[in-house]
Amino acid sequence: MKGLRQSTIIGLGGGLLLLLGMMIMSPEHFGAFFNLPGLLVVVGGTLLATIVSRPIADVVAVLRLLPELLHDQPAQPSAAEVGQLLRFAEAFRLGNLRAAERELAAIDNAFLFAGLRMIVDGCQLQDLSKSLQWRMSGLRTRENGQAHILRTLAVFAPAFGMLGTLFGLVHMLSGLGDSGLDEIGSSMAFAMITTLYGIVASNMFFKPLAIKLERRTHQRLLHMGMLMEGMLLAYEKRHPTLIRETLEAFELHTAAQPAPQYLSLVRA
Repeated sequence: MKGLRQSTIIGLGGGLLLLLGMMIMSPEHFGAFFNLPGLLVVVGGTLLATIVSRPIADVVAVLRLLPELLHDQPAQPSAAEVGQLLRFAEAFRLGNLRAAERELAAIDNAFLFAGLRMIVDGCQLQDLSKSLQWRMSGLRTRENGQAHILRTLAVFAPAFGMLGTLFGLVHMLSGLGDSGLDEIGSSMAFAMITTLYGIVASNMFFKPLAIKLERRTHQRLLHMGMLMEGMLLAYEKRHPTLIRETLEAFELHTAAQPAPQYLSLVRA
């Protein structure tokens, strides 16, 4: 459980406890809340309709991504990443390429590694900036597409919940003449529960996770933007103290910025 987002656990766990509490309030009708065919209609229909609208590989990738949304995503570079960047900048500023190469070999962050690798290889500043911006744009496009798939799932789930209810009502009405009031009531409850499944799946699961993914994307872009600014300063052989102060100022300035605005703070 280490590293899991506390807000996600509280939200999902609290929502499930709320639903369970409402079910327990009617213990004599507890079984009425379970409708396996209706659940299959909601889950299966929602997934199949989403697959029709998007490539199946993208849908599978989003489903595999769901556990990751429970983990923290830092909004700024870690102290280790900043330290690696500053040590590289100092070695590069002094012309000690061997020390810069050693520092580069210890970097795990793929974005930071790629940028510093280009600096060591002697690329042009414009090429470095353009390459880093393309990497950021690619991440934004990919993760925005994944959030859109989650929102698509949220749209389809209530619709298929209603579809399951309609199937149940048709089945109930087809045998209306041979049924008593008790049987009609239980059949109606059995049919209506699929609408509940769709609403719960949409508003307690898919929509919140889509919002969380969009927020995570914003945080990752801020993270990458700060590293990019530091790498551009390192390319210009600025002093590590200036780079550190710039990163701190960048963090404070972007903390309150909405997601679409932050790119204006990154150098062209």
